[in-house]
Amino acid sequence: MLFETFINGLALGGVYALVALGFTLIFGVLKLFHVSHGDVLMFSGYMVYSVITLSDQIHFIILLLIGVISAALLGFLVERIAFKPYRKSYEIIPLISGIGVSLVLQNLALIIWKPGQKNFSMGLSIGDLHLGNMTISGVRITIFVCVLIIMFFFNYWLFHTRSGRAVRATANDAETARMMGIKTERIFILTFVVGSILAGAAAVLTGSLYGAIFPSFGFTMGIKAFAAAILGGLGSMTGAVIGGLILGILEVFTAAYINISLQDAVSMGVLILVLLFRPKGILGKATEEKL
Repeated sequence: MLFETFINGLALGGVYALVALGFTLIFGVLKLFHVSHGDVLMFSGYMVYSVITLSDQIHFIILLLIGVISAALLGFLVERIAFKPYRKSYEIIPLISGIGVSLVLQNLALIIWKPGQKNFSMGLSIGDLHLGNMTISGVRITIFVCVLIIMFFFNYWLFHTRSGRAVRATANDAETARMMGIKTERIFILTFVVGSILAGAAAVLTGSLYGAIFPSFGFTMGIKAFAAAILGGLGSMTGAVIGGLILGILEVFTAAYINISLQDAVSMGVLILVLLFRPKGILGKATEEKL
């Protein structure tokens, strides 16, 4: 039972880690708290839900691509419309703009898909793994493997491609990167798109876990991504992954051994404790450090 719970926590924590990675990437490059990041996830999740209602025979990989593409397009629009005009404004202005985006996306979801929870199935039917008396969910194993694959490609892109190196250079010093010939405006767009892609992938994987979506889901995921990023160390990619995994494991163990109604309170409790006792996070990196 303990090991099964741990595996379930890894699957959930892996999804949180993807969302936190996107949040951290955008913060690292643009020095921007993308408060509507979770709502981009929510809206792309609804897009996938709409496709499922048309046909329940669509392969999981196709649904994953739909979630990723819709999130990428939405991220591009959000950056161009809501953040680009205020890039040189006081820091509070982009934050307010992000809150506005969050409210717009939530209300659009209410108008288009109506209030209430929408249930669906991703069609991800994987046999469970039996180890002695233990039964480990095949779906959760598959989700965690998908998370690992996505993280591998993200890491490869960030550290072994020209565009990834340009992103890291811009995060370190945008002005110097511009003087070296890097088109930083394109890098800002690319950062938002990639961060949103991670959120879109997380939307599909979360849908596979829970089989449900609702308008306030994005706010919940945004809070958890922020908590994971703070826990790991804001500005640290590795910290975002560690924070997401820890948060997922804590939530699942809370639901299994304490009370399921306290599961969502864990993220807020972790956030408060970290801010009180170790505001730099587990890895001890200051917020001003670069990617």
